[in-house]
Amino acid sequence: MPTTLPLAITGPASGYLLLIFGFLALLVVDLIIALIEGVTLTLLRWNPFRQSLTISLIMNIASGILNGILLILLQGTPLVWLPVSFVISLLIEGSIMTYFKRDAIRQNAIFVSLANLASYILLILPAYYFGTHP
Repeated sequence: MPTTLPLAITGPASGYLLLIFGFLALLVVDLIIALIEGVTLTLLRWNPFRQSLTISLIMNIASGILNGILLILLQGTPLVWLPVSFVISLLIEGSIMTYFKRDAIRQNAIFVSLANLASYILLILPAYYFGTHP
């Protein structure tokens, strides 16, 4: 009777499994953040909910990939990673929002700041705190 599983975590496929599960985790986190930011943009009357959610998903996939790489590189220094990640998110997401609503650059900057602040306060900071404190 075999005692090993075909996809054992220590087997040759473990690197691929780690990448796949990491990508899926990033996707789930991006969906949750997009929901928070989409609701925030809707409450701020930037666009109707469906458009705000769609654009928020596009924004967060773009910034999530870059911030995921940044998290891997700066994992040991969260006091550096969190502010840098926030600024990168503002720049990327502000650029994407401006692409969809070109005539409201100042409004886009304010709204992307508020939406990112909401997602950081509601999701990212608590996740970081509970992940680092027993």
